[in-house]
Amino acid sequence: MSSPTGTSLPSALPQSSLTHSASQSASSPQHTTTLTEDPHAKIRRNIRDYVLEDLNRDMIMTTVVCLHAAVARRSYGNERRFLCPPPRVQVEGPAWQMKRQVLTMSVVSEHGENLCEHAEPLDNNMTSTFKVLYISGEARTKSVHLSLKISEPSNVDSDPGHTWATFNSAPILAIAKPSTTTSKMSTWIVSGKPVSLFHRIHSQTVSTRYMTMDHGTLSASKDAWSAFSMHIVPPATDTPSTGHLHPITHGCSIILTDTCSGISSPALIVRKVSKGTVCQNDGNPVNQMEKIALQRVNSDGTRCYLSTPRLAFARREDNMHLSATVSSEQGESYALLFQPPHTRYQVENGVQIEVDDLDDHLCWTIVGISKLQYTFFDARALNDSPPHMPITPFPTLSTSPAYCEISNTLELAGNFSYADPTTGERLLLDIYIGSLGPLPARTHQIEGVTGTTVAIVQMPSIGEVIRVLEKDTLKAAEGSSLPLLFIRPTDSVGYRMGPTMGLLRQALRVL
Repeated sequence: MSSPTGTSLPSALPQSSLTHSASQSASSPQHTTTLTEDPHAKIRRNIRDYVLEDLNRDMIMTTVVCLHAAVARRSYGNERRFLCPPPRVQVEGPAWQMKRQVLTMSVVSEHGENLCEHAEPLDNNMTSTFKVLYISGEARTKSVHLSLKISEPSNVDSDPGHTWATFNSAPILAIAKPSTTTSKMSTWIVSGKPVSLFHRIHSQTVSTRYMTMDHGTLSASKDAWSAFSMHIVPPATDTPSTGHLHPITHGCSIILTDTCSGISSPALIVRKVSKGTVCQNDGNPVNQMEKIALQRVNSDGTRCYLSTPRLAFARREDNMHLSATVSSEQGESYALLFQPPHTRYQVENGVQIEVDDLDDHLCWTIVGISKLQYTFFDARALNDSPPHMPITPFPTLSTSPAYCEISNTLELAGNFSYADPTTGERLLLDIYIGSLGPLPARTHQIEGVTGTTVAIVQMPSIGEVIRVLEKDTLKAAEGSSLPLLFIRPTDSVGYRMGPTMGLLRQALRVL
């Protein structure tokens, strides 16, 4: 049977010497078992109690999330143009070893050169923000990526701490300055995708203020920023379309929704700004790093624009008596206001028209946001110390799992092996479907394809799958599902690869 996506994996492949089965596991020292003792019973119980239960999941599952801009400007001369907004790392889950860990982020060129590096501790909210990363002007690179390392603190001898995780972001486009004449689909701001908005006075870095959601209010902050999804509001006569990516265009009506709280703004009109003047609608897509304004048209026809109050840019000691200053967990933030523009008339093509001139605090630079996210867990539920072996690279799947009804097997293609700490031999991670496992598996190498392994996993009987589905399932929109898990036998570090989606529901329909 082909995979859910219609892609069949090779079935007649030469078998490699790398195999893994329940019987082999039982013969190894760490997998010794008896009729009265199952070494995997605790792992299965922990999966049921913690991984499959929403309320208990944070007790053993750790998720590392990094939000960062999809585009960054190169520095120029002696000026350092810091990544904006600054990359932000959030750690969720048990704080066993994380509070003391050192987070180091590097900017790496497409050629592998380390351009800039900075270390930050986790704050009380288990968050780190890297504010001083930049791309040097001498860097001849069209793109960069961020590399996040998590290490134990250095010891008394100042030896570097053990690095047990390294995560790499998606490529970030490096530009000298935003293009005002050309537009490529790859640089469009797309409806439904996360963005960040910020502005600064007279292009001074110290005056940068980011749009954020603070206690349910759209606000501006110099310390914190939020990712917003930007959705097009279709005209009343239009039928909302689904399943397609639509660019945000100048003149369209949008709603900003905070990706964390789900709180949305009122409908706003996107306007292009050039040299401080609102441009007439051209219907063209909004581009990365473009300067825009967010307009509201009042009932009397007057126009106003979403802005940061001027006091937000004044010195802190000058603002101590002003009630507009808000004390929050994000530092000082200021509720955004709607303010009128400076209007004037000019003649275009022999016609006198009214135009709006905007100060810097009424204009916003927009940039798309990318997300790096990895989840791992201690299947022993001990959470007592950092992993002794690096947990990266994570296992990967190159195609969707393919279930074969005839043989009752699951075909997986990707990279899901680890190096034995003693011999260096590449071994297969233990494979679980929910709490079912470890499942017997044999592996093949795809000829001519480096780094990709095909694993043929022997599934339990359909009756056993049904029993576990009824007891341990995650309730998905289309029915019940079980996650695909990989667990490293040497230290029980677990990796969650997401639900098996239609696979197990398909097996149920076969019945």
